[in-house]
Amino acid sequence: MSNSRYSQVESSNDQKLNTLANKLATFRNINQDINDQAVQDNSLVGQISNSFDALANNIKNTSQRLTRTMSSGNSIWKMTGLALVIFFIIYNLMKFF
Repeated sequence: MSNSRYSQVESSNDQKLNTLANKLATFRNINQDINDQAVQDNSLVGQISNSFDALANNIKNTSQRLTRTMSSGNSIWKMTGLALVIFFIIYNLMKFF
């Protein structure tokens, strides 16, 4: 094989190698971006999960307090009912005006 042919083949191989190296770098960058996004999404899911856990605990505590309040006396039911009736009356009056 002549030197010129050898240098052409070598140059072609170098170009192909550089092209492959660039593609590999691109794939690595894409992989890193996907990994970063997955980490962010996982963190967000964790925060949302914690928020829902806190909400569930608040609802549970409120329900327990409401149960204790309702079992403490019958007049509470009357006051609650009266408050609801007044609320709905005011709400309906506000819709008309």
